[in-house]
Amino acid sequence: MSDNQEIGIANAQVATYHQQELTDFQGNPLIEALPPIRSLEEAFEELSYYPDYDEKERMLASHLRYHAIPRLQRFFQPVMQHLDLEQRFSRLLRYGYVGRNPLSPEFTKQLNAAHQVMKGQTVPYDIRSTASSFTLMGFSGIGKTTAIERILSLYPQLIIHKHPVNLTQIVWLKLNCPHDGSLKSLCMDFYLKIDRLLGTNYYNRFGGRRNSISSMVTRMGQIARLHCIGALIIDEIQHLLTAKDSGSEKMMNFFVTLVNEIGVPVMMIGTMRARSVLQQDFRQARRGSGQGDMVWQQMKKDDDWDVLIESMWNYQWTKNRVKLTKELNETLYEQSQGIVDIAVKLFALSQGRAIETEEETITPAMIRKVANDDLKLVQPMLKALKSGLPSELEKYEDIMPMDIEEYLQYRSPKIDLKATIQKKKEKQTEARQKQQSSVLEKVILALIGLDLDAKLAEKAATNVLKRYPESSQAELMQKALIYIEEQQKPKSNKKVTANQLQHIVDQGKKKKRSAYESLLDSNYIKNPSDEFAI
Repeated sequence: MSDNQEIGIANAQVATYHQQELTDFQGNPLIEALPPIRSLEEAFEELSYYPDYDEKERMLASHLRYHAIPRLQRFFQPVMQHLDLEQRFSRLLRYGYVGRNPLSPEFTKQLNAAHQVMKGQTVPYDIRSTASSFTLMGFSGIGKTTAIERILSLYPQLIIHKHPVNLTQIVWLKLNCPHDGSLKSLCMDFYLKIDRLLGTNYYNRFGGRRNSISSMVTRMGQIARLHCIGALIIDEIQHLLTAKDSGSEKMMNFFVTLVNEIGVPVMMIGTMRARSVLQQDFRQARRGSGQGDMVWQQMKKDDDWDVLIESMWNYQWTKNRVKLTKELNETLYEQSQGIVDIAVKLFALSQGRAIETEEETITPAMIRKVANDDLKLVQPMLKALKSGLPSELEKYEDIMPMDIEEYLQYRSPKIDLKATIQKKKEKQTEARQKQQSSVLEKVILALIGLDLDAKLAEKAATNVLKRYPESSQAELMQKALIYIEEQQKPKSNKKVTANQLQHIVDQGKKKKRSAYESLLDSNYIKNPSDEFAI
C-alpha cells in the first residue's frame, strides 16, 4: 500500500526535497519540497495542453463530429500573460513560506502568537510575515479562472513530510467567494475543503450554526497556519458587492489579517466589478506586495493573438479543411473583440453550423452569422468594446477597462512564442517525414523483390507516396504497380491502358477482390513465384 493510500489522500505526494540555489529558500522543507522554479520556456511547455486530434475524424459521420467539437474546451495555448502569471504565483508561493520554516524554533511561537492575534489580543511577540497579496482582475470570459487552474495543476496540492518534519503541507487552496459575499459561508466552505483534503472533521467542530463568525474566522486562520497553506486563492471576488451589513469590509479585513498576521499569501480573482472593493479596502494588504497586480483586458491583435488562433485552428472537424487566412483571423478577432472564451466558442459554433448546413467549410461570412445568431446576449457588450467609448463601457461593469500602467509595475522577459510554436511544428513535420521515409523504403524494397528495376521502383514509390500520403503500405504497393504498368506501355497507349486498368480494378472490387489480385488475374502483373518455378 502506498503512503498516499495509507492516509486516504489520493492527490498527495510524499515530499522530495530539491537543493535550492537562492539563500532565502535554503533549509526550508516547505520550499524545498515544491517543484523546481520554472523558466519561461519550461512554463510554456508545461502549461500547454493540446487535446488529441486525428485528421481521419473529419471524415466521420455528422453526429460523431458534433461530439468531437467540445474537445476545444480543453485546449489551452499559453501566451505571455499566462507566463507572467505563472512567474508571479511562483514568487508569491515561495516567499510566503520564507517566514514559516517548520524547522525554526520561531515556528511554534508564531503558531501561538498568531492564534492570540486572531482573537484580538495584543501580543508582544513580533511576527515578521513575508507573505504578500496579489490581485488578478479582468473581463468576464478572458480566461482568468482557466489560467490559474492550469498553473495550480503544476503544483501538488498536498505534500506529505515525514523527515525532518512530520506534517502534511497544503500547497494551495482555491475557494469561490460566496454569492452573498458572506464571510461565514466562506469559512464553512474552507472547512469543507480542508476536510475533503485531509479527512479531518473541522466542519463539524467549528462550522456549525452555534459558532460565531469571529470564532470561525479565528479557527480558519489558525488552521491555515497549522497546515502550512502556501497560498489561498479566492475566485469571483466581485460577489462581495452583494454582501450585507458591511460584510465585504469584514471579509477584506480578514484577508489583510491572513497576510499580515498569519503569513498566508492571498490571491484574489475577480471581474472589473470588484475594483471598487479591491481599491478601497485592500490597500493595506497590497502595500507590501512585491508581485504587483494584474489586469487582463481583451487581447490585442498582436503576436499573442496570432499564436493562440493558429494553434486553435488545427482542430477542424469539417470535411473541407480550411487554411487560416488573414481575413478569417481578423473576422474572428472583430466578432470576439479579443475575448478568448468568445473566440473559442465562435470557432466551435461555426464548425457546428458548417456541418449542420452541409457546407462543410468555415468562412468569414459564416463566423459573422454565427456571432449574430448564437451570441445575441453578448452583442451589446462586444459593441461597447468595439466602440471604445467610456460612456458605453460604463454600462457594463464586468468589461470596464482600467489603467494598466497603474497596476503593472514591471514586465518579465519575453520569449518568442512564435519561434517556440514553429519548433514544435518542425518536430512534428520531421516525425512525419521519418515515418514516410520508412514506408517509402519498404515499398521500394517490395517492388525490387518483384524483380523490378531499382530506379523504376524508387520513382514509382516516390510518386504514389507524394500523391497519396495517407494510404497504407499495401495500397501504395498497388498504386505503384499500376504506375509502373502505365510507364512501361507505349506513350500512345498510356491513356487507353490506364482506363483499362481502372476498369479491371473496378470490376474486381465488385467481386470483393483487391486491385493487386484483379490485375494479377488479368495477366497485367507477374507472380514473382513463377519467375523462380523449377
